[in-house]
Amino acid sequence: MLADIRRYLDRDLWKIDATPRGRLPSLGIAVTRVVVAAVRALADSQLNLEATALVYRTLLSIVPLLAVGFSVLKAFGAEYRIDAVVARILQPLGPSGAQIAAQVVSFVDNLRVSVLGAVGFVLLFYTVLSVIERIESAFNRIWHVRRPRSLARKFSDYLSIVLVGPVLVFGAFAIMAAAQNYWLVQRVLAATHLTGAAVFVARHGAPFVLLVAAFTLLYRLLPHTRVTLRAALVGGTTAALMWHVAGYGFALFVAGSTSYAAIYSGAAVFLISLIWLQLAWLIVLTGAQVAYVHQHPIASVIVRGRPSMLLRERIGLGALVEVTRRYLRGEGPSQPTELARTLDAPLATLEDLIEDFVLSGLLVHTTEPDGVLLARAPDQVSVIDALDAIREPAADDTDPPEVPAPVADALHRRDESVRSALGTVTLRSLATASDAAADEALRTVSRIA
Repeated sequence: MLADIRRYLDRDLWKIDATPRGRLPSLGIAVTRVVVAAVRALADSQLNLEATALVYRTLLSIVPLLAVGFSVLKAFGAEYRIDAVVARILQPLGPSGAQIAAQVVSFVDNLRVSVLGAVGFVLLFYTVLSVIERIESAFNRIWHVRRPRSLARKFSDYLSIVLVGPVLVFGAFAIMAAAQNYWLVQRVLAATHLTGAAVFVARHGAPFVLLVAAFTLLYRLLPHTRVTLRAALVGGTTAALMWHVAGYGFALFVAGSTSYAAIYSGAAVFLISLIWLQLAWLIVLTGAQVAYVHQHPIASVIVRGRPSMLLRERIGLGALVEVTRRYLRGEGPSQPTELARTLDAPLATLEDLIEDFVLSGLLVHTTEPDGVLLARAPDQVSVIDALDAIREPAADDTDPPEVPAPVADALHRRDESVRSALGTVTLRSLATASDAAADEALRTVSRIA
């Protein structure tokens, strides 16, 4: 029974097509996938290491980051709200969180951007942008993105986040604070008997919705890949739920952690705050992992093991056929995320294969729009060329080891039989065949090779 459960959680759960099973079974499968992905992410040593690195960056950049946000908000006359946001983030620390928030806000108040000078101002912005770059790098590793943003894109995108982000965050808190005083809300509450329920929803439901929206935007916009809104929303909802549960549990932990104060004395507050930052960043990365697994569920099976050569051949040839079909229809470049969704293939394996095809001269990268195109005419690219690029990437320049003569002869005869059987098959012939014929051809290629 344990073996069956493990096999179901490792393989069968991610290969189920939940669409024809009805709404309730599909919801059960989706929730099970989210729970399994979240538990595995929390126990992932790589994500814990990324969270630790982000804690270090946070300690270095929290004051400059808040100072930039303070400067932006000062133009809108809302700089006084910065203490409320910091206090809410550190709320699970209890009274210690309020003390830390007051100290951080005092540091920000004492920081005078006008007296820093040109060099100090540049260093201030560099510190702020570097922490955003670190978060993006962590997300890109989760999404297995191999090509980061260009320097120009980093500057424009990060600057937009720095300038617009504080306005949105503090604007949302201002709307929450003013909701009770708005005359229309007051009249609606006075005309109904839902005052208590409405206040409860405004106090607990509205912060949760705002947190979901913040995480969803983070997962949607920051990774340098196409993240669907549905996947970002699933990851954002998961992260928001974990944040509230972890905040409640951590508040109980802080209330009962009198031994820390006895052992570490004044440093106990700093130590507990480090633990909370580690947990908070781990929750953020877990939500990103859940979003990735939701968008590419089959990747959960592949990423834990090394993809076989048969799988690489089927994914690689299938991707080349799809790119060729778009080329023959006169359409634009193909994007790896769309290819992965069409082939139901893990994005990480597909992107590795695309890089091998680029190095071998079969594909080229495009920038506007971002994607890949054929580097040669499809009737000039044989299936043998594609198989050689998959099996022997151009980046792999290591010499093969010496083997006994009978082994070398058997491998040579295999290669010759493959070339004689598939020498006339090109990408055009595969792309112009019907779907059934193309699938059969791909199976034949894999079987012969």
